[in-house]
Amino acid sequence: MYVASLQRAGGAHLVAVASRTRAAAEKLTHGSGRANPYTFEELPALLADSKVRLVCVNSPNRLHAAHARAALDAGKHVVVEKPLCLTLDEADSLCGAATRNGVMLGYAENLCFAPLYRRARELVREGAVGRVLWARQVEKHGGPYSPWFFDRTEAGGGALMDMGCHGIEALRFVFDRPPVRAVSARLATTLHSDKMELDDDAEVRLELASGVTLVSESSWAVQSGMQSTLEIHGSEGSLFVDLMGETGLRLAKKGGPVTRPTVDPLLEHGYVGELAHFIAGVGGAAIEETGQDGRAVLEILLAAYASAGQGGREVALPFRPPSGVTRPVDLWRPVKQRA
Repeated sequence: MYVASLQRAGGAHLVAVASRTRAAAEKLTHGSGRANPYTFEELPALLADSKVRLVCVNSPNRLHAAHARAALDAGKHVVVEKPLCLTLDEADSLCGAATRNGVMLGYAENLCFAPLYRRARELVREGAVGRVLWARQVEKHGGPYSPWFFDRTEAGGGALMDMGCHGIEALRFVFDRPPVRAVSARLATTLHSDKMELDDDAEVRLELASGVTLVSESSWAVQSGMQSTLEIHGSEGSLFVDLMGETGLRLAKKGGPVTRPTVDPLLEHGYVGELAHFIAGVGGAAIEETGQDGRAVLEILLAAYASAGQGGREVALPFRPPSGVTRPVDLWRPVKQRA
């Protein structure tokens, strides 16, 4: 997805790929002309290449902090896929390294660059639904494509870490990053209990300082195909976004007709716009999704796991886990002690 989107975004070209195996790196660099393959162990050699100015960290969650920190300390601009990392200490370290080295640290949340979600934000800002009463974002499918997602150490959490971070940041984005007062969550292991002890179904409630409730639902337990939807209900109408379905974006006004604002379908999922945005950031343009946004999402994820571990009790923000917690999921379901 990133390689194809980079080709469409313009303004940059692929220089190198590092992967767990050289074969995987060669597969991604094949056909790109001048790109070189590396393994993760050869990352220092990749970062020593003066042609590399921007590094996209798309490795397993556990490695985000180490790979991003190495790139930042090498003076490279960095974009980190969600989640930013696994601990707030790691997040603070990354943000500090970006500042010290005078480079960009971007948080890659593609929904914030999806035209439907950007148009939804515009409509909310314009008052199209009136005073916002509540909203819900749903991000669900039948499960991940790679075995490491099911590994507690590699992933740090299940569907909430993988899918919930999409919904949480999409909600923050659409409503212009409102202050979150408290978080509560319900987690379960339903479809994939045979292969993991991580969560595969989650509901997270964000209680805003304004009194509005935002709900994020995420799951690996939906076998009917990918779902990515947003609904916003206000005093004057409702707004519906369906990224994967045929309905697109609908605005239903109180006492009025249902309209479908237009968007550019070529940029539907946001990846092209995301990379174009961060490429412009390398040139000095201000970026919308920063490492601090990734940290804010991680703090909410941690609070959600802590809430679920306490039977769904509200957890106030700001929140910091007890010392020694290195994986968010351990706040919900600690590792079983062997006799």
